[in-house]
Amino acid sequence: GNPLTSISSYVQILREMEHDDFTKESLDTIAKHISRIADIVRQMSSFAKTTMKDLKYHQVCDLITMTLDLVKYDKRMKNIRVTQDIPENLPSVRVNETQCIQVFVNIVLNAADAMLNEGMLEIRARRLEHEVEISFSDTGPGISEENMEKIFDPFFTTKEKGTGLGLAVSYNIIKGYQGDIIAENGPNGGTIFRVRVPHHES
Repeated sequence: GNPLTSISSYVQILREMEHDDFTKESLDTIAKHISRIADIVRQMSSFAKTTMKDLKYHQVCDLITMTLDLVKYDKRMKNIRVTQDIPENLPSVRVNETQCIQVFVNIVLNAADAMLNEGMLEIRARRLEHEVEISFSDTGPGISEENMEKIFDPFFTTKEKGTGLGLAVSYNIIKGYQGDIIAENGPNGGTIFRVRVPHHES
């Protein structure tokens, strides 16, 4: 059978038992992750077929909140300080919620890996003429020129256990929204990922 279904069933059984608050919250987070994995598996098999009808308007602040909720118990985030500058009056963006959060999770966890699980991540959003730009700036070592050219290539990874699919899938997802995703080294070190997606007023 499907291993995800088995895991999901066990988690469901555990959630029905009496637990302390931390265990309860952890099981809820696991259940959320399981349903996201199921979504991602479904979408990876069909993300090339994303059509405009699959896209809905979402507030950037909500997408970022959901992203940070999903990564907050990841051990890589333990010593990462996250700061946010998301203006309230940003126009909404037209995306697939699950996919877009997956892109943001990929970028956030990549940043945590690059900073060796200790440093600062700054998430900012601003309105451009036709798009909203969401930038993720880390205090890691930056990316070499040679690797920068290959960073969005499928199966390219500098991590021992990485698949090299995270950023390649992210790139294709954002391109599917008529958006763009750019990586560059920050002026004071570290890496900046800029995700640009069309907003509803464009």
